[in-house]
Amino acid sequence: MSGIRRSELWADMARLPWTLRFLLVTSFVMPLGSFMVLPFLAILLHDRLGMAMGPVGLLLGVTSFLQFAGALGGGLVAERVGYKRSMVTGLAVRTAGFTLFAVGLDSPALAVTAVLVTALGDTLYSPANKAYLVSEVPEEHRPVLLSVNNSALSSGMALGTLVSGLLISRMPLLVFSVVAVMFATMTLAHLVLLPAPHGTTASVRVRAGRGDWARAFLTAPALVALATAYVYWYFQNYLGVFVTATHSTVLYSTALVLNCVLVVIGQPPAARLIGRLGYSRAVLVAFPALALGFLALARPGVAFVLLGTVAISVGEGVLFLKNDLEALKTVPDRPALAIGSQRLALGGGSLLSGIVGGQLYAVGQSAGSPAQFWLYAAGQAVVVGVLVVAVTRRRPAGQPPHLPEPALPTPSRSPS
Repeated sequence: MSGIRRSELWADMARLPWTLRFLLVTSFVMPLGSFMVLPFLAILLHDRLGMAMGPVGLLLGVTSFLQFAGALGGGLVAERVGYKRSMVTGLAVRTAGFTLFAVGLDSPALAVTAVLVTALGDTLYSPANKAYLVSEVPEEHRPVLLSVNNSALSSGMALGTLVSGLLISRMPLLVFSVVAVMFATMTLAHLVLLPAPHGTTASVRVRAGRGDWARAFLTAPALVALATAYVYWYFQNYLGVFVTATHSTVLYSTALVLNCVLVVIGQPPAARLIGRLGYSRAVLVAFPALALGFLALARPGVAFVLLGTVAISVGEGVLFLKNDLEALKTVPDRPALAIGSQRLALGGGSLLSGIVGGQLYAVGQSAGSPAQFWLYAAGQAVVVGVLVVAVTRRRPAGQPPHLPEPALPTPSRSPS
């Protein structure tokens, strides 16, 4: 059991059909554009448009949850209308949203509408995009393909934030206009260049039934995804306020870049190993890594912030990919449903993490030691990890109670 050398990884990517390589490139370009805008929404809405932080926070929180939860509906739409059509529609909607940002720089109503429209576009695009990718390759190639896709997404997010951070405060109209043009170009490229995937959505609709929904939502991958997001989003939501209270924003930015780089360069070479790793063993790697990372953050000093980030990145890199792979096994005929159920679970976990984590952080602050928050987080990571191990060991992935384990489909090469 081993990972994959980088030379082999590039060789594997070069052998992919050009359509999949095109989608991997767009998986970098689109978050590059999106994250030239999205991280700065609070600044735009509060500082430029004068909205109070309470409504701003509520809008961003609700939008984030809807973006995750709405992916289930997006997956169902993709099954009905086809992956390509769903992607093109989602890109067109996102283009309209970013155009509204450019038009509504001085209008709170237009800016709020733009936030919601761009989120709607993502719910239509993301499930169809991943479903297209995995439907075109055999199961054994999915770990590497999904990990490279994740790396492309993370790289685009990081670079988009960096580039826009230098421009958006001085030239917001230019940034929004460039992003709108980028998405319009991607919409046209998908429409003209991308063929429909192999297989048919009609056959999926004929076979669809309650068994598919049970496999998607009542088995380990959905439960583990919710638990993973609940624990991991403590790091995402509260690292900034914790670090910047005692250190410069440079350390916080460094931690975020380190987290991104570790996942981007570390996950693809390890993807085959993660794919072959048993589910419960992956949990036994990931949740202790998360707990150790939280414990490190509770210690004072720059070195412990960076060490904690490294440990948390290991847990993130292993379990988020493993959850996707296991979810795809539960409903092998319906990758869009599997991906939608994962996104819904992640949205629920992140929302719960925000609610509970905020209360726990306040408790630590009232006690005069915000570092206690990370001790609470570490304890929860251990407890949740133990419960998740019990879930993943109870039965094979994809086999819900009272339902037979689904058979893997025979790949079809007929045009849809």
